[in-house]
Amino acid sequence: MKQILARARVCCTLVVGGALAQGAAAQSVGGIAYAPLGAQSVPTMSEWALILLAVALAALTYRATRGQAGRTLKIWAAGLLACATFAAAVWNQPAIAVPLDTILMTQPAGGTADIPSHPDLFTGDFFHDYSAQNQTPKPQRITGISLNAGLSIPPSGPAPKCTVGLVLQPNDICYVRVYKEPT
Repeated sequence: MKQILARARVCCTLVVGGALAQGAAAQSVGGIAYAPLGAQSVPTMSEWALILLAVALAALTYRATRGQAGRTLKIWAAGLLACATFAAAVWNQPAIAVPLDTILMTQPAGGTADIPSHPDLFTGDFFHDYSAQNQTPKPQRITGISLNAGLSIPPSGPAPKCTVGLVLQPNDICYVRVYKEPT
């Protein structure tokens, strides 16, 4: 009888502990508030302006490489091209990266997207990187970033950094690094 009660107590403890752990993992550590941006025109160059710019650049390149001074410029250009090719070949390795946790902005009228909790905040380096993505058809402006007590956003982190006032076009991404002071 004692063995049955002991096993029942262990099973009950595991079930309650698992439920509490899932509840803690599902909590958020903060949120990103966002709102739609009013329509604005974006200045761009027309196709003809880009073609004229390319022709002008080609003419300047031809002018710079003729004559005696052009030989030195051609040698430097060839050397830089060789160095760039070598560097690209050396750095072209398969990426072994873990995707970031994503904070999704899904409400076209604006709202608050929760920043999920992550075990990295409580162990190891005490920071975790998140990516925030605008999944609405409208541009969204970040109007605020709030975090729970004891957490902060350090000045370092991947770019572009999510900041108040940043405008994310549809499907654009920005990054948030959340840091917890070790206790």
